Formats: sequence, structure tokens, C-alpha cells
Amino acid sequence: MSSHPSSHDSLPLTPLAPDLWSAQQRISVQGLPLRTRMTVARLAGHQLWLHSPVAPTPQLRAALDALGSVAWVVAPNRMHHLYAGDWLPFYPKAQLWGAPGLAAKRRDLLQLQTLPKQPGPLGQLDDSATPSAWRNHLQMQCVGGIPLLNECVWLHQPSGSLIVTDVLQYYPQDLSLSARLFNSLNGTRSRLAMPRAVRFAIRDKAAARAAAQVICSWPVQRIVLAHDTVIEQHAAGQLRAALGFLLD
Repeated sequence: MSSHPSSHDSLPLTPLAPDLWSAQQRISVQGLPLRTRMTVARLAGHQLWLHSPVAPTPQLRAALDALGSVAWVVAPNRMHHLYAGDWLPFYPKAQLWGAPGLAAKRRDLLQLQTLPKQPGPLGQLDDSATPSAWRNHLQMQCVGGIPLLNECVWLHQPSGSLIVTDVLQYYPQDLSLSARLFNSLNGTRSRLAMPRAVRFAIRDKAAARAAAQVICSWPVQRIVLAHDTVIEQHAAGQLRAALGFLLD
């Protein structure tokens, strides 16, 4: 599931909620033209947290510099890491964090720190395992049982925004014919869903169910998807419907 940019023309930062933005970029995944989203949260002291980083274009860096200082770059699963290291030359003081198992895959990322597989109850972050500045702003739950991804899903607490990379997807917008067909087959064209390809990759359903229970207990008001939309209406209900096969 490697991805390659079809162009480096990052779209402008889009405000989603107070202290929360996103930037989209066109990519090609195994020949399919798609878009991916980086989510940006501004924490205390105008420190910026970048989730699922896209290419650090000059336009995007200038927009971020106007918001604050890039302090953390997060590669949230074992697939979304292509540009993770590219940000560090521009922001050498930033910390790089990645999903469990990513360090073994990207041995070139010498500064990479690993996110904890088991955060506190209901995804509360422990200051001994993650930066203390994240506490009271972010909750995290690693979705167990899918070692292909080892994805860490996040809640931006001030806005109630669930931030997801690959375990949930929805492509309601206009797509190329090949992308429409692919997403129809994957079950992600007409509704929010865990892609069939990801469902087939589940190796421990009990672990995935435990993560889904935690995520569905969060006070979700909005769902911010890397692929490819932002859900503003009935987000909690759509979330439970998408993960219902695990909760039953």
C-alpha cells in the first residue's frame, strides 16, 4: 500500500474546529489517483502536532509557521510514513513519533519514537510514555489485532474530533472511474466503513473489538478521515455503524 504523490501542490490548510486544521494532497496508491489528509492540532504554547504528514511543501510550511511551531510529527500506522522524516530537516527540534512496529520497517528514521500499544483507560495518555503536552488535548487508542497497520486512532478532545487514517474510510466525492470501482469493491464508496481489505487483515478480532469499544465510548462530534472526507453530521452514529461488526 505504498503511495506516491502525483503532484506536490498541497491544498491550503482548511480549518475544521478551533485549533484544528487539515491539509490534503493528491497521491497515487498502486496506480489509483486519490487524496490523503494531514491533520494539524495546535496545543498549548502554539505547538503544532502533525498527524499523517503529507509532503512538506513551501506553501504548507508557510501556512503552518503562521499558526505556531511544529513540535511533533506523527506517523499513525505502519503504512502512513512516506513523508514522516522529510519534515525534520525543516523543523529539527520536532519529535517524530510512529505506530508500534514502524521502527522495524523504517530503520532510517533514527529519531523515531514509538507510540505505546496500551495507553491508559479509555485512551488517556501517560506522561511517562508520551509528551505531557498531549494530555488534556489528545486521547489515543491503538487498534489491536491488525498487525498490517497497528494503527493509532486519536480524539482531539477540545473539539470532539476523531482522527483516523486507514481503519475507517469514506469516499463520497468525485473520483476517477478506477477509484470509484476500487472503493465500491472495498465498501467505502457509499458510507463510512472499515475497508474490506482491512477487515480481511484482522488477525485477532477480540483485540480489534476491545479497541472499537474504547473508540465508540469517546464523545465524538466529528470524524476526520485521511481518506477522504470529514464527517460533521451524526458522526457518533456513523462510527458505531461502521464498527458494528466488531461490537456485535
